[in-house]
Amino acid sequence: MNAKELIELMIKQENELYNLYKLGETFAVFERPELRDVFALIAEEELRHMETLRNLLGGNVLKGAILNYVDELSLQPMLSDEKAKPESLEELIVEAIVREKHAYEMYSRLAELLEGSLSHIFGMMANEELKHAYRMRLVYEGL
Repeated sequence: MNAKELIELMIKQENELYNLYKLGETFAVFERPELRDVFALIAEEELRHMETLRNLLGGNVLKGAILNYVDELSLQPMLSDEKAKPESLEELIVEAIVREKHAYEMYSRLAELLEGSLSHIFGMMANEELKHAYRMRLVYEGL
């Protein structure tokens, strides 16, 4: 897997998280209206992650990145999440926590592997994913 393929898979995973949080907004409207804004905020942050990754694809930042040995980094579990089909708000939150953990682990590994601006970008994204998981855990505990 090369850097471009990796970034494309990461965009797909971020899109899945975005869709999950938009579905969370819908569930919240009917079940827990006070949670709607939480899901909306995190969905916006996932959109920002997708935009950041798309910008990496379009720029020259990846040219210097050596990511041709990504398969050896054990990133596959984080990139292979299937489309979520939660049937309740509780299932959705559990799914979000698992996916956020995967995203955090993936971005953390990339931040460690890379240098310079790429390391900084992935480090910031890892921290945001960790915050998302924490927020979802607090929401879950409040159900």
